[in-house]
Amino acid sequence: MSLSFKGHTVVVTGAGGGLGKAYSLLFAARGANVVVNDFNGEAAQKVVNEIKRAGGNAVVNTSSVTDGAAVIQSAIDAFGGITILVNNAGILRDKGFKNMSDAEFDQVIAVHLKGAYACTKAAWPHFRNQKFGRIVNTSSAAGIYGNFGQANYSAAKMGLIGFTKALAREGAKYNINAIAVAPAAASKMTETIMPPEMLEKLKPEFVAPFVAAVCHPDGPNASGRVFEVGAGFVAENRWERSRGTIWKTDGTLTPSAVKIKWSEVIDFSDPRYPESAADVESMLDVATTLPPNPQSTPLVQHGGQTVIVTGAGAGLGRAYALMYGRLGANVVVNDLSEKGANAVCEEVRQAGGKAVPVICSAEDGDGIVKAALDAFGGVHVLVANAGILRDRSFVSMSEQEWDLVMAIHLRGTYKCAKAVWPIFQRQKYGRIVTTCSPVGVHGNFGQTNYCAAKAAIMGFTKTLAFEGKKYDILCNVIVPSAGTAMTMTVWPKEMVDAYKPDYIAPVVGYLTSQDNTKTTGRLFEITGGWAAETRWQRTGGHGFPTNVTLTPEDIIAKWDVITNFDDGRATYPTTTAEGMEALIENFDNTMAEPVKSKL
Repeated sequence: MSLSFKGHTVVVTGAGGGLGKAYSLLFAARGANVVVNDFNGEAAQKVVNEIKRAGGNAVVNTSSVTDGAAVIQSAIDAFGGITILVNNAGILRDKGFKNMSDAEFDQVIAVHLKGAYACTKAAWPHFRNQKFGRIVNTSSAAGIYGNFGQANYSAAKMGLIGFTKALAREGAKYNINAIAVAPAAASKMTETIMPPEMLEKLKPEFVAPFVAAVCHPDGPNASGRVFEVGAGFVAENRWERSRGTIWKTDGTLTPSAVKIKWSEVIDFSDPRYPESAADVESMLDVATTLPPNPQSTPLVQHGGQTVIVTGAGAGLGRAYALMYGRLGANVVVNDLSEKGANAVCEEVRQAGGKAVPVICSAEDGDGIVKAALDAFGGVHVLVANAGILRDRSFVSMSEQEWDLVMAIHLRGTYKCAKAVWPIFQRQKYGRIVTTCSPVGVHGNFGQTNYCAAKAAIMGFTKTLAFEGKKYDILCNVIVPSAGTAMTMTVWPKEMVDAYKPDYIAPVVGYLTSQDNTKTTGRLFEITGGWAAETRWQRTGGHGFPTNVTLTPEDIIAKWDVITNFDDGRATYPTTTAEGMEALIENFDNTMAEPVKSKL
């Protein structure tokens, strides 16, 4: 039976060409009313004309996606409602990180991430009231794996995955599904980075049927999930976590103790598959019963190095600062709180270390680095830790609450990394640890802003790892769970007291040391004396013939194969090139006698 979208109204952003055009044509051919949004009004009008010539209904909208209210209002005005939103609009501003301008970073985040937020925010009340809605957010392999020269784009595209997972949790009770799709398709954007012979095989028409399938009321429930789609190949991605290891939670839990057992942290021989932020291994009871931790020889030290820690006036940042001071580092204690920063500096000095306070927002990365150079003559380590919470259900979240969380977490991390980068490149050495969160990995109710920002930091850091490797700049992401002023608002007091920030700091101390010579671009979950690595696992997926028109019905017929992680075919891509291998292999998948499929 052919899937019909009669009675549905679909808004497709960035629909003047490429994927957006393919989505619009397919939905319209299946009976939907379509709002064709694009800043290029002429291109959008051509798509509308094509739809109307074929007997369909469509209108043009030329609003910026950051004006989501105007985009969605055009659907209400023209067709009386909205049921499906495809956030597809995007731009590229590719540049090596050293040469990337703030404007190039901000523009990409604005169009991809803020645009998706704005359009979804405007559509959300309609979806809730009618107890139906489908949202497709467009990610990318560059977001999932990182990609050289795309720190801005990788951040935005991974941020959309965190945003999607949070929306899925909030929308579940209202029958609102949110899905993240990482498509590989020919477009004006990909024309700048892919050869013509590859683009010919990556037709948008191989992506659109998947999107239609997961948006239909009778389609499979893909909410909160991530899929890579292109060239007739479709696969699902999920998180896989190593079993990890446990240390005794006492004074012997040091970076030197972490180094001894590092091979256990990254051992995936007995993996887990977490599905929510609550699926964190609680090993504290075991950790307290263990014997003292053995120490590496020689000990892990930071003597003579200068370490910047943002958000260091309390909580995790304070624990990091004190640890680095004990290990011989010069510590730059950044915080908005003058009282907090000064108090931590005094603690570092009393412990025999050197420290200076820098009172400013983490967004003033240049000022923070200047203070480090003025005080100590150099900088070797950045721990980007500053953060805030502005929790609110999505329907009630203000634009200011979205922007503020993005500014402190994502832009603050970007600005500090940008400021240290040329120094690290010149000295051919640097270590960066950025801070994600369990909810950035898995999504969480009431934290769409925080989930998106924390996930974006993942994509950003993975790209920095690729760009920094040749200069011995190693960049990793941690996912800490500890009792802090932030978690105090959502954790019971006994948990806050038990899960001390001191149990997170030693892993950070090891990752940012000279003893870490290889580990980069990776994600580590840490809490209560336990640490594990988390990575992407992808199904073997399914490759459809490339000389036959792909339909939504074809996707649904192979859904069990597409989403099967247990058939022995799962893979572990770590780069966009590795992610593309299965798509490229499907280029030559053809049927001997192609038959015409009906739309």
